[in-house]
Amino acid sequence: MLTRKKVQTSILLVAGILLLVNFMADRFYFRLDYTADQSYSLSNATKNILTNLNEPVTITAYFSEDLPPDIAKVKQDFRDMLIEYSSYSDGMIVYEFINPSESEESEMQAQQKGIQPIMINVRERDQVKQQRAYLGALIQLSDRKEIIPFMQPGAAMEFALSTAIKKISILEKPKLAFLQGNGEPGLNALPQLNQQLAVLYSVETIRFSDTSGIPNEIKTLVIVAPKDTIPELYLNYLDEFLTRGGRLLIALNTVEGNLNNGIGKYEG
Repeated sequence: MLTRKKVQTSILLVAGILLLVNFMADRFYFRLDYTADQSYSLSNATKNILTNLNEPVTITAYFSEDLPPDIAKVKQDFRDMLIEYSSYSDGMIVYEFINPSESEESEMQAQQKGIQPIMINVRERDQVKQQRAYLGALIQLSDRKEIIPFMQPGAAMEFALSTAIKKISILEKPKLAFLQGNGEPGLNALPQLNQQLAVLYSVETIRFSDTSGIPNEIKTLVIVAPKDTIPELYLNYLDEFLTRGGRLLIALNTVEGNLNNGIGKYEG
């Protein structure tokens, strides 16, 4: 049988372990990810963004309270993600949570920041009613800012947050060029792609000539669906570009599709 002294010693030991765990948790944060798709692990792209921050980034999360369980999980997942971002960035990510629904003044302030409410369905007993809720975030670095009006769950959450941080932290956009002159479509034929790339890159077009290849300031070259044969000299330009560390993306059409009759013609 345990003596009173042993029981007291065991209680003190357990209490000491709990205090130590709490002490460590305040200073170090990690999360073991046992999911098959590593849902709770930061991507390498995110880690690269966080380790290259030179100034603190402030994230203000605007989330309503008393949310339905499925929506409340989004808030908790976002909080966990911010903790991980802050830890991995060595404190360069600073965040806070604000409940705009607590007063009209708070709502007005959130909306002035660009965070608009959304309507969500809430089930109470046998009825479904709609409730105003805030699920957005404001990301700021110095005088630059980005807004995420609605936080999507899962991988989309990390993509939106990391992209916003990258957009406001990048000082000089790397140059990305689309090759022209061999039957490739122009940028005006790729408006959505151009718009998305322009967020993080300085996008332009280039043409090869017999005397000039790819400028040194171009870090990435994109070749989309050329219709004409590319001369051997131009292939040498591409080889030189890759040798110096350039990145090349080639998108080729091997099937010509007819959307009217749903038939594809092999072009290989």
